[in-house]
Amino acid sequence: MLKIPHAVRKIILKNSLLKFGIHHKLLNLAQVAKFIKPLVSAQTKKNVTENAIHMSLSRLQKNLSKLIPDKNNYFEIDNITINSNLCAISFLKTEETHKNINNLYNKIQKEKGYITITEGGSIITIILEEKYLKAVQQTIKQRVKYIYTSLASLGITFPEKYLKMPGLLYLIIQQIALQNINIVELASTTTEFIIYLDQKDVMLAFDTIFQKFSKNQI
Repeated sequence: MLKIPHAVRKIILKNSLLKFGIHHKLLNLAQVAKFIKPLVSAQTKKNVTENAIHMSLSRLQKNLSKLIPDKNNYFEIDNITINSNLCAISFLKTEETHKNINNLYNKIQKEKGYITITEGGSIITIILEEKYLKAVQQTIKQRVKYIYTSLASLGITFPEKYLKMPGLLYLIIQQIALQNINIVELASTTTEFIIYLDQKDVMLAFDTIFQKFSKNQI
């Protein structure tokens, strides 16, 4: 049987939304106490009051800065780049599709165009400039599984010293999610994280990441 403070702490720390809201003081603690009262009662096996839960939440909120350090204070990115007028096309993964995509890749590389390839267990996705759509149709005869046009990419580079920092990519994605922006595709290399999103959202995403993490922010 848990005591009320222990039950409250366990419930909040296991719920990422509640943890985030309380950590950043975005939530009304009285309403949170009312919301989690049935959960606390179940874990403590007794009828608890909202006031008792509220007191535990207040104490927890004061201690969350120690439990969840604010990494934004020391995380800075090096650069952000944008590529626009892109599209993502997915195919079933077959030997013939592989061969055709490689031919297309070599052709676009010679022209110094933009193309990336992401390969899963059964699907291959290529992301390239929309001006190469005709070349895709001419080179790859396999049926298109899915196509997403009017894409843009946001390339975020960061110093190597952050490679072992837990939650690094989460911090970036979190800012995009808070703006209610849909992420279409993700890719990463050692020190670069690439977010593919609808072209209409790219400037908002750029401004959000720049204002939060850039060392050159105004």
